[in-house]
Amino acid sequence: MPSAPDLSGSALDNRYELHAVIGEGAFGRVYAGRDRRLARAVAVKVIKPWWTEDPEWVATFEREAQLLARVSDPGIVQIFDVGHAAEGLYYVAELVDGENLADRLRRGRVPAWEACAIATQLCRALGHAHARRIVHRDVKPANILLSRQGRIKVGDFGVARLAEGSTDGHGLHSPTIVGTPRYMAPEQGRGLPTSPATDVYSVGVVLYEMLAGSPPFSGVSVVDLALSHLQEQPPPLSVRLPSSLVQITGRALAKDPADRYADGAEMADALADARRRSAGAGRARVAVSRTRTPAHAPRAALAGAGFRDGAGSRGPGLSGGGAGSRGPALSGDGAGGRRQAPGPDSAPPLRPHQPLASDTAAPRRRPGGSALPPRRPDATRVAPELSPRRNVNPSARRRAAAALGLVLGLVAAMAVAAVALRPAARTRVPAFIRLDRSGVLAAAHRAHLTIRFGRRYDAAAPGTVIGQRPRGGARVAKQSAVQVMLSRGPAPVPVPGVADGSLADAKRSLTSLGLRVAVRYVPAPATSPGTVVGQQPVADHSAPVGSTVNLSVAETPQWRPVTTFQSAGSGTFRIIGEHWRLAYNMGFQGTCTWIFWCSGPTARVIDATTGQTLTRFGLADGSGQVRTFATGPGTYEIKVTPGGDDARWSARVQDDY
Repeated sequence: MPSAPDLSGSALDNRYELHAVIGEGAFGRVYAGRDRRLARAVAVKVIKPWWTEDPEWVATFEREAQLLARVSDPGIVQIFDVGHAAEGLYYVAELVDGENLADRLRRGRVPAWEACAIATQLCRALGHAHARRIVHRDVKPANILLSRQGRIKVGDFGVARLAEGSTDGHGLHSPTIVGTPRYMAPEQGRGLPTSPATDVYSVGVVLYEMLAGSPPFSGVSVVDLALSHLQEQPPPLSVRLPSSLVQITGRALAKDPADRYADGAEMADALADARRRSAGAGRARVAVSRTRTPAHAPRAALAGAGFRDGAGSRGPGLSGGGAGSRGPALSGDGAGGRRQAPGPDSAPPLRPHQPLASDTAAPRRRPGGSALPPRRPDATRVAPELSPRRNVNPSARRRAAAALGLVLGLVAAMAVAAVALRPAARTRVPAFIRLDRSGVLAAAHRAHLTIRFGRRYDAAAPGTVIGQRPRGGARVAKQSAVQVMLSRGPAPVPVPGVADGSLADAKRSLTSLGLRVAVRYVPAPATSPGTVVGQQPVADHSAPVGSTVNLSVAETPQWRPVTTFQSAGSGTFRIIGEHWRLAYNMGFQGTCTWIFWCSGPTARVIDATTGQTLTRFGLADGSGQVRTFATGPGTYEIKVTPGGDDARWSARVQDDY
């Protein structure tokens, strides 16, 4: 990839100071800067110099700025200005104080409900764009900015399109697939039309990465990633995550756009609802924990839970030990027993000489039946003495632990250094010159390289590779990017004006520029035959080399019918050419046999504009007569006056053009 000059320290248009590079994309570099006029911090994106040679890239840059200006929302980076300085095209936007989500994810997974909050704000911002029929098409962590105030901002609408059912706005299938493969929806990877559901899928990938710590798919190549998104299901998320977030992520990652949320607003509502339900459930759990049984429960409840009381207990009693007790009592005992203060639910304490309940029950009997004296309670047992305290040395143990930690740290550092210093897998760059786009992609796939295409005008056939960087044969790390320049064909040439000249001169002028000529002969009154009277494209327009210029050329004039009238009629007509003629026929009936004995019909030619009679003549000449006039263009009328005998006649007007 060629290296663009670092413009840090300069000022665009003597207004926007460029302080430091804060980001870089395929064709633009972003600087943190300052607007001198308004005294505020701004972000300035400057297009890389080699893209200015391609009008398509310039149009892409301008479209990005226009789209950013259209989607004014607190969750979308706002644009302030667009300009074209000597250093290149640029636009000025707000500077977000914080980091992007990609930097945040490098520190590990995002807690579930923090990820939910980020995704909710992201979907709200995208929903605002979707409502204006704009699809971002490149949602990824690097384009999601996290401000220090906890707000998110969506940036880089450079590949966005109006949601008109196509990937590129010009058809159902696009020859160019745009986006980032790791976050690209299945239909986007196949070049099919995009929609707001396309952005929903990308948000699903981002949400999955926040919850799991890594994206759902991580193929080695672009093709592997695209196939994974098309055919594979993402690995299941941890069962410890909230089920509502897992379900929302799964729906957003549906292969079919119809199975996802319709747009960002609908997914934002689902995330917000999941968070509300989780908060409500948490409050309910706190309320339940506060109503649980206290530590000092009534004895009846303790007995029901499996604790024994009174006579016959086999372990330490919780209230008092009777006959057969095998351990010390915890609340009251006989003579010599220790006492404890009674709890709120305990039995009343025993007086010093009050007999135990077990003593006042049935007296004990000898085998012969005589009574035995009552049993005295067991004396309180004395606990054994503690063993002698060992003489330990905490400072020595701490020193040993620190030494062990240092050794382990050094071993880990050496392992990391060994991995970092291990040479990356290398590959040889193929020679792409004279290949077409598909050939380049196939060769790059075999060599494990990524391709970034550019286009410029060249004499080579359109779509043919005319340059690459690095050159063919160079050895680079696998997955490196190679810049490949495709020919757009020869540059358009300005079409000269050839109207009013001869056809021969026009052909020489156009063919010398590499243009083709198509001729159509047309009537052109008062114009010399062979004169060019029109052209398409017109003068001063540009046309690709090899395209056709259509010429209209004056043809040789010929007689063309204008109107016909007969017997006792007259007509008004319009003449275009310089000459016109009247062809007429007449026949007699009755006694008139010779034309000099008859008084036949007469005709007058009148200028219809002025009413002036231009000429008068008789029609008694007979049949098949022609009279030619040189009046020039205009509107004329012929009036015929019948003669003194019975005659039939007809006349037709013909124009010469």
